[in-house]
Amino acid sequence: MRFKTLAFLATLSLTVIALSPAQAAPQILGLIASATPMPMTCADGTCTAEISSVCLQQHRPTPFTGTVYRPAKGTHITLTVTRPNGVERRLPVVAALSFTSLRQFSAVKVSLPEATVRQLGDGVAKLSVGPMASVIPVAVAGDPNPLSAAEIARYTGPLRAMAERAFERDSARVNATRILNRMVNRLPADSNAGIEEVGALWRLTVSKNVTGETQKFLTHAVNDCRETLRTGVMSNLRSCLSYHHDYLSGENTNNAWRAMNPGS
Repeated sequence: MRFKTLAFLATLSLTVIALSPAQAAPQILGLIASATPMPMTCADGTCTAEISSVCLQQHRPTPFTGTVYRPAKGTHITLTVTRPNGVERRLPVVAALSFTSLRQFSAVKVSLPEATVRQLGDGVAKLSVGPMASVIPVAVAGDPNPLSAAEIARYTGPLRAMAERAFERDSARVNATRILNRMVNRLPADSNAGIEEVGALWRLTVSKNVTGETQKFLTHAVNDCRETLRTGVMSNLRSCLSYHHDYLSGENTNNAWRAMNPGS
């Protein structure tokens, strides 16, 4: 079924809980480690990127888009700037980044002052996420069920390690998620890119070494987007690729939950 829409919506219906200022803290999110650095887009003094994420807490409310997060202890994110002469410079930047949820638990938007990027010189800016990275929702006054220190330690420590091992076991799906994330980041947020951009985006993003199940996931997503844009079901390529990214992210989340709750 194109998009597997019903299955995806059914998954979300089991996990989405309405959130208001008087309700409990939302889910801690795990960030998917980078295999290849993801490009940032710089405009109006700020550089941004999307990072693939998963939900680590099935029992907590799903975050609204724009929920503010902070990095958990042990989260490492590195900025790389490649200068026009090919020289690369790197800088740990996790403490300088702003984190907000994007499309529920499937992606996190990160923002960095462009002045920080230009400390490394003019050039192409990219971010790399280290293993075991997580983000925690910033506490809100009046929360009736805030995250405790023990809960945070559990879900960003031993349970986070279980989720990481689940990603390793389903590496083809996770790799496809990463590549779709890079495709999305290569398209400006206000882009109306359509079918004509698919070929160039594939050549720019997908390595010739991508084969097997990972390639099948990607080919399905790209071919589906060709048809979706051709028929006008979606208006632009970024929205369609984000949809497929988020579907795979939902599957990654289910794998993490099964690993953290064996036998459930």
